[in-house]
Amino acid sequence: MLKKGLLLLLLAPISLLYSQVYLPGPHSQKHTLPRGAYVACVDDITADMSAGFNKKFLDLVDLVQRHDLDFLAFYGLHHVIDNDPQDNTEEVQLRALLTGLRNRFPGIKIAAVGGGIQDPTAGKISAQHFEQYQTGNFIFRPQSSEACPNDIISSFNLGTLQRIMNPHNPDPTDLYKAEVVKFFARVATFYGFRDPTSQPQRQGKTGGSNRDFFDHLVLEDEWWWRSGAVRENLNEHEDLLRSMRSILHLSHACEAKVITYESLQNDTSGVTTMAMQAAEIATLADRIFVTHYFKCVPNVLERYCEAIQAWGASPSVGTEYWPLFSSEDQSARVSCSRYNPDNAWGDFWGEWMDTNYTQNNPPPNLCPNPGRPGYGYPYEASEAEDLYLERLDSAATAGLLPNSSCAQFNTGAYRAKGFMWFVAHLMDPHGRSMVGLAEIALSPPSLYPNPSASEIRLSKGDLVAVRSASGSTVQLPTQGDAWQTGQLAPGLYIAQVIHSDEVFYLKFIKE
Repeated sequence: MLKKGLLLLLLAPISLLYSQVYLPGPHSQKHTLPRGAYVACVDDITADMSAGFNKKFLDLVDLVQRHDLDFLAFYGLHHVIDNDPQDNTEEVQLRALLTGLRNRFPGIKIAAVGGGIQDPTAGKISAQHFEQYQTGNFIFRPQSSEACPNDIISSFNLGTLQRIMNPHNPDPTDLYKAEVVKFFARVATFYGFRDPTSQPQRQGKTGGSNRDFFDHLVLEDEWWWRSGAVRENLNEHEDLLRSMRSILHLSHACEAKVITYESLQNDTSGVTTMAMQAAEIATLADRIFVTHYFKCVPNVLERYCEAIQAWGASPSVGTEYWPLFSSEDQSARVSCSRYNPDNAWGDFWGEWMDTNYTQNNPPPNLCPNPGRPGYGYPYEASEAEDLYLERLDSAATAGLLPNSSCAQFNTGAYRAKGFMWFVAHLMDPHGRSMVGLAEIALSPPSLYPNPSASEIRLSKGDLVAVRSASGSTVQLPTQGDAWQTGQLAPGLYIAQVIHSDEVFYLKFIKE
């Protein structure tokens, strides 16, 4: 009896720990966060559009709509934006893509992603090869040398920036840095950014509209996977971040952000600790996608406790930390054998956010440990946000995580301010992971362009009535599949739409 009592006393703290770590409570979207997706293979979308098809573009629109996204990061642009001052065929479609997204989602922010060294892994060949482009000399002509009011970080001057972009007798590292910086310089030159007066600044290629600019620059360098000294690789990585800041500085892009897709390396030599890495990167980046490669939601904190603690110890004030969850083509196969390798994904999000599965309709097998019933299943985005953030709080309270390498867990000043993930169906290079018709049918109807200058269209359903903000009904003449809004007074209007026997009230702004 005494032994049994002692055993219960010993088990009680462990039970309490598990209740703190694994039981975040009902998923009710308790955190209101900006939410974004890292969209790879944007070149596939523009190629599709160039061939006269728009399915992939509509898939992307549906994704933004159904998950209420605020932010998109586009990778694959290095296959589209070239060195020629005239638009190529896919650049014409890229401008149409940017304009189309901004017309439908006026508040969305869009970033251009660059960086990456050739990765010979199956499914990744040719996805990242900035060191092989060799686009020749590129002279970046800045719009302004005047510093932005919030630019307190030292940048390279124009001469240094040009030398990085056009090195003499370059070694492979110099060539890689040159190609990445030239890519960002071409984005700034040919597309530009929104300036403090909310007007886009651009120069160079003709045929642009006032909505085909980018908001931010994202570096995907993955320096932490390279061989060699951590310090040397980190210095090269910081050169790229400083170059990005210089391009924004010289473009007078005061609202644009330098964003980096980051993980940290455990330096066995102890010379460059994770805390040092985090502090230096946070000084140069406005937003950091804190990268989590993982197989199931519950084991993220155990696997990344040291990195999270390092970000939490960073002294940088104002840097945003967005958890980025990666469920790429290979990782979906490696961990969850329940998926047919020929299909790789379930249907949409990969194993952890496949919306075909819920707690009431779980996948055939639970994810690897510590996936327990209710916490090893894939989740919708809002559920995953709650689960991650509440577990972060509870883990900090509990101190120790069950399967982690951290003796104790302390989040410090780390605060997850956003939520990012890879988009599986656009990322799969083998075309195995298309959006199912059932998924598309779930999305609500929408009106576009919004705001509207002269006309408005409906993505699906039937338009029943349009009313002004005061409640009076207005009549809109039609032309083809569009309703003409030119005669409306500027202001807010509400359209009543019926789709699948449901009534929707959609707002739009007449400019």
